[in-house]
Amino acid sequence: MARDDLRAGTRAAFVAAGLGLIGLAVLLALWTDHAMTSLAALLAGVLLVVVAAAGRLPEEIGLQRISFGASRQTAREYREALYDAVQTALPELEPPSRGSDWHPDRPTYWVDELRLRIVVTWAPDDSYRINVSRIDPAAPANPDIGVLLVTNVEEIDDLRAALRSRVGERTAVVRWRSSDDNDALRRTARELQAHNGS
Repeated sequence: MARDDLRAGTRAAFVAAGLGLIGLAVLLALWTDHAMTSLAALLAGVLLVVVAAAGRLPEEIGLQRISFGASRQTAREYREALYDAVQTALPELEPPSRGSDWHPDRPTYWVDELRLRIVVTWAPDDSYRINVSRIDPAAPANPDIGVLLVTNVEEIDDLRAALRSRVGERTAVVRWRSSDDNDALRRTARELQAHNGS
């Protein structure tokens, strides 16, 4: 889970609550015999003040918001999970290497044995419209090289047609969202290999 910065209002509330607990701890220590309660209040107060000063919740607390939307962190996690999925789906092949034009915002991989270029495109939600020309401006116009576009969007028919129109017949689009889609990933990669006559 990604760490999440605390908002200014939340930090102020943490400081106020922390100082209040520290004050309560002092009062308990001076006016009662509840030493353990006083110590607990003191520690809790100090923790709240430290967290407010740091501006982030410690990961151990587990209260951070999960990042959705157009987050680089989420896109990176998708890219890494997909890379692992390719290795799982095609275990008999060498792991994919990064394409020569690899970029975090437009990651591409090369599967040498299949003469296959894999382009990873993560979308923040299903309403996101993918522009093929922006995804892979360096897509090869070479019939011996296949292009496999992998994405998490629901509707891929138009995307498939646009990619084929731009790059050629040896192209395909796979919707990949989890390991449940590994079979489709493997089957499509192998079909592109067969299409090339390998």
